[in-house]
Amino acid sequence: MAKGKIGIIGIMVLSILGAAVLTHAEPTKLSQVVYITRSQVCGCSAKSFHDADALVNKTFTGPRQALLKRVDYDTDRQAAVPYIGEYRLILLPALIFLDAQKHMLWMAVGEVAKEDLAAKLSQFGG
Repeated sequence: MAKGKIGIIGIMVLSILGAAVLTHAEPTKLSQVVYITRSQVCGCSAKSFHDADALVNKTFTGPRQALLKRVDYDTDRQAAVPYIGEYRLILLPALIFLDAQKHMLWMAVGEVAKEDLAAKLSQFGG
């Protein structure tokens, strides 16, 4: 009888350890970056959009360019609206990091700090 109990406990321990290993798998990888911007803004907002555009243009070059999906709210509102609704955006520009299942990994809204962007690209393997 004691042998049977040890076998069941051993299986339970292995199952728990196996679950722990599965939950600590490698971090989620960046699959797509959606950048929602505006091309027609008033003077008061123009600087923040210009700065964000410049940072995105400088950052997403070479192999990273394939990650980027740029959406202009002013010229392609239909493409922007689903992201605005799903991620509850109330301010643009917005930079959204998504995994392969389209789950949000990180988001920057309004001003995008160069250091934050670099850290998140490094964190998610972008």
